[in-house]
Amino acid sequence: MKWILGLTLAGLGFGLTGCGSGHPSATQTGGVGGNQAAAPATVSVAQNPAQGTILADGKGRTLYLFEKDNGTTSACTGACAQVWPALTAAAPPAAGSGVDASKLSTADGQVAGQVTYAGHLLYAYSGDSAAGDVKGVGIPGWYPVSPSGAKVDKDDASPGTASTTTTSTSSSYGGY
Repeated sequence: MKWILGLTLAGLGFGLTGCGSGHPSATQTGGVGGNQAAAPATVSVAQNPAQGTILADGKGRTLYLFEKDNGTTSACTGACAQVWPALTAAAPPAAGSGVDASKLSTADGQVAGQVTYAGHLLYAYSGDSAAGDVKGVGIPGWYPVSPSGAKVDKDDASPGTASTTTTSTSSSYGGY
């Protein structure tokens, strides 16, 4: 009987570890959209066939800037923050190969510890499911970031390549 109680308590413990607020907030550390134990976020340079040389997070996910942001004040809140989670870091972000460490920082705006590059807040796109995806390209106001810190504004890739831009509907950005 004791072993049944033990298994029940263990199962309850595993179930509770998955609980959280469900809202991307200042509790996200060391990455995009997840609670990772105080790991520094890494920003690296990636080569993308459609967009060229762009910034990516430690998992190879494309990093974007939002033109509507005002310095380190994010214009992406509420539902927008669910679609475009902030890259955050509990510790100073790490500069990967090709990244100018002097342009890398964090801001304490709506999302504490949001990583910035050349003064731009950095985000991932929830529609990018794999490293190298750039499905956020073409959504108004959102652009990959170059190693210089400028937005990358290139025409969409030709159809059929692995990193082509998907057609986005208004629900993907909701007018953010």
